[in-house]
Amino acid sequence: MFRLRVCAVVCVLLTGCVLPVSAQQPAVNGSVVPSMVKFTGAVTDLSHKPLTGTVGVTFSLYKDAEGGAPLWMETQSVQADRAGHYSVMLGSTSTHGLPSDLFISGEARWLGVRTEGQAEQPRTLLLSVPYALKAADAQTLGGLPPSAYMLAAPLDGNAASQAIAGTATSAIPATAPPPVTGVGAADFVPLWLDSIGTLGNSALFQTGSGTTAKVGINTTTPANTLDVKGGETVRGNLSLPATGNATPTAGKPSQPATLAASAFNSSTHAAVTQNFRWQAEPSGNNTANPSGTLNLLYGSGSNTIRETGLKIGGGGKITFAKGQTFPGTDAVRSVALSAPATDFTVSGSPVTTSGTLGLSWNIAPTASNTANAIVKRDGLGNIAVATVFATNFSGGAGLYGTGTWGVWGTGDAGGGVGVEGDGHIGVYGAATRGGTAVYGVYGSSDAGGTGVYGEGRNGVQGLGLNGGTGVYGSGALGVEGVAGTGGYGVYALNTGTGDALVAENQSGGFAGYFLGDVFVNGTLSKSGGSFKIDHPLDPANKYLSHSFVESPDMMNIYNGNVITDEQGNSVVSLPEWFETLNRDFRYQLTVMGQFAQAIVASKVANHGFAIKTDKPNVEVSWQVTGIRHDAWANAHRIPVEQLKPQQERGFYLTPELFGASKQKSIARAHHPEMEKLAEQKRMQPPSAAHH
Repeated sequence: MFRLRVCAVVCVLLTGCVLPVSAQQPAVNGSVVPSMVKFTGAVTDLSHKPLTGTVGVTFSLYKDAEGGAPLWMETQSVQADRAGHYSVMLGSTSTHGLPSDLFISGEARWLGVRTEGQAEQPRTLLLSVPYALKAADAQTLGGLPPSAYMLAAPLDGNAASQAIAGTATSAIPATAPPPVTGVGAADFVPLWLDSIGTLGNSALFQTGSGTTAKVGINTTTPANTLDVKGGETVRGNLSLPATGNATPTAGKPSQPATLAASAFNSSTHAAVTQNFRWQAEPSGNNTANPSGTLNLLYGSGSNTIRETGLKIGGGGKITFAKGQTFPGTDAVRSVALSAPATDFTVSGSPVTTSGTLGLSWNIAPTASNTANAIVKRDGLGNIAVATVFATNFSGGAGLYGTGTWGVWGTGDAGGGVGVEGDGHIGVYGAATRGGTAVYGVYGSSDAGGTGVYGEGRNGVQGLGLNGGTGVYGSGALGVEGVAGTGGYGVYALNTGTGDALVAENQSGGFAGYFLGDVFVNGTLSKSGGSFKIDHPLDPANKYLSHSFVESPDMMNIYNGNVITDEQGNSVVSLPEWFETLNRDFRYQLTVMGQFAQAIVASKVANHGFAIKTDKPNVEVSWQVTGIRHDAWANAHRIPVEQLKPQQERGFYLTPELFGASKQKSIARAHHPEMEKLAEQKRMQPPSAAHH
């Protein structure tokens, strides 16, 4: 990329100025105002190092700072010095220099500079000096030299007439210009009809002026800046440049080529325009390997023209639109197919115009095949193999299933695994509708096996929507998830009113077993609780358990021991957050080692409270309780007593303790499929209707 440094834009000379003329300058033909502009700049390579010697540079003048076709352009070979600086005369490649009408309107002009093999740099606004070219028009009358208006010599030889002409008669050309005659209509560009100066209408018609001007060829109602009615022949490159220069944040597409068809709509009883558009678009912008694609866009009627998905890459690779199909009759002329000889052989390949491809299996697709053998479905659509092994290393799914059961797996006794996955997400399942047996992932295993096993950054992930179950596992180990760094072993999400994760034990084990810390971001409700550790006195053979302390309030307990001083005073210091976290303080004091009286001399304030005893040097054991009143606690107070929701009335958390059957369990009321599964020792594989 070369960098433009504008040093000067000068030298549109007026009367009396002297311009050094180089060998490449066009002749000024006696004109007082040279039609050239001196320009000084600098060129660098893509590494911002100065270019030296002869360098090809293209200069273009534009009406606007961005977009639009150039009003004028030329390419010169500049001589760059050791710093990359060069100086040129714009317009020197033409015998007429810069067209004077470029500056007559007085509108702004922008200069674009592009070195050979590089993109055009951001345009530079020309300052007022170049607009002095308009002064050249002051030497003409209506674009004609003054001599065109000199009086001709009278034909009758009248001396008086000759005296009026004076000495100017000596400058009368030998042949006077012919008189302008003919007819013409308004807004048509005129055409010389013959050699004697007769004017008439051309095929060019113009409406508006300046930026609103529209020119029609063979039409008097041009719809665009240029509207051509009839065929065109372009003997050269038809360029549709980019709409601007790319930036690190955005690439720029090409100007579009739009084609329109008209189709009649029988419902609206009107013709509807069908708009197709080809457009080059950038890809990989602001990367080390930027590229582009040629894209097809479409829009019907007044609808916005949008991407179809069909595009051609820079290497010619075609990306087809979603849903692309290919005809199967009378269109495909050649089809070739091959396969590894270990699986099957192909006969009749390639097929040209018509024919049959034959497959001869080398490995029969039965349940005894290996994990990566090729298989086929039976008449019911079932696949019978011992193991399904599927991999995908491109970010997609190794194994994908959809239906009432997305993926079903069973493992026999002795350590079998029903469903196993290994990857960024080991096993993922989504249930998008509710029901008594709708699962994202279902795994079942006999004793000693694992129902669902997932290993990866996220071991097992299940999504249950509208009452469905994200992950279901049955077996000695129902669901096992192994997470990598930063992931999760098992992830369950429910977006409806159901439960994200349900775990039930029916054979003496644990519904959930955690090895490690557990964090609950919410309210934890339980029927009871305790700690359970190896017994300190007999850790190999016994457990020691303590029940949790319960309270109807969100109570915190703080305690300690202090010794009063010689005056019987002591101050207990508390953390600086104490009053922010707690309120409604309660106190307990116990004197130890002697008979003495102790009181709370001053209540909690400024992160502490005072104790006073009637004797000096008394040891006091103290306890203070407080009720939480932080933001979370205030928003999530636990109601001590509450009515059960209507759908849970008549059901129990533990129905067997109240003489009721298990069918009266609230868990089964929420998850009726649990009752069905509880009665089955081992789920049978789903029938063909489940696929």
